[in-house]
Amino acid sequence: MAQVVKLKRTSVQGRIPSISNLELGELAINTHDGRIFFEKDNGELSIQEILTTNSQNSGSFNLTGAITTSYINANGSGNSILVGDTLRIDENGSGLRMTNVGAFDNSSGDFRIFANQDLILATNGENGTAVTIDQTTKDANFVSAVTASYFVGDGSGLTNLQVSSSITEVATVTSSFDNESTISVLHSFDSKNIIVSVYGTDYSQIIPQSVTLTDNDTVDIVLSNTGSGHVVVAKGGHIIASSDLDSYRLDVSGASSYAITHSLNEEYPFVQVWNTETKKMEQPLDVETTSSSSLTVSFSSNFSGKIIVKK
Repeated sequence: MAQVVKLKRTSVQGRIPSISNLELGELAINTHDGRIFFEKDNGELSIQEILTTNSQNSGSFNLTGAITTSYINANGSGNSILVGDTLRIDENGSGLRMTNVGAFDNSSGDFRIFANQDLILATNGENGTAVTIDQTTKDANFVSAVTASYFVGDGSGLTNLQVSSSITEVATVTSSFDNESTISVLHSFDSKNIIVSVYGTDYSQIIPQSVTLTDNDTVDIVLSNTGSGHVVVAKGGHIIASSDLDSYRLDVSGASSYAITHSLNEEYPFVQVWNTETKKMEQPLDVETTSSSSLTVSFSSNFSGKIIVKK
């Protein structure tokens, strides 16, 4: 009858032998965990473990050859897969993080990639360089189109805007007139926050006798003499360069001359005067710039109303 050789063993879950339990060349088996141990002596005694299937092993494993597997599963907080100095995949509870990767081909799924401290996003097969986000400045660089249901913010940082032809709102309306002294312009801006300018056929500005905001969509202009040219009506509050949004408004009364400090850093600003009682624009007697931040508006008599200075 063949002799049965039994190694040193234990059936207690999680028990690992110590160097005092084993001799060099002796094996120990944990029959509950399916793990095999031996004693190693490289100048310092230690207990090492032989890799077995369907068991949980501890410690590090160094292999010089290739590893072929159907998949690698890293479980537990802080576990990671490190491949040389170029690739590191960390499990952080919400996906995969790959460091020091320049670009990759993502066939499906949603990845978060850190390349040279920048975040590269790719979703549902898009190329890995589709979106990069600098981790220091939080700036995003979108290589391809961005589609969103809406954007949140004041829009002051938007550049290179291309307005779709489907957007019907316009910034200005131009209306020509020929041999007329009374002009009515339908601008359909649904606002009385508008700017009106009248020009002759030689493109010199004409100062109207009166400008009346008849309603939110119509402005009526009366000229001192019959003439020809065109009227430009601009809607206030439309999207323009952020530097053009600066304006200064002042309610005045009881004097014929007003010194205004607008602080717009503009030596030649646009000035409009409105009689708030008659709702008509009036022409001052004189407008004189005293500095890039101030000017003086004078009238032939005491004036009450609103003075608007726009950069």
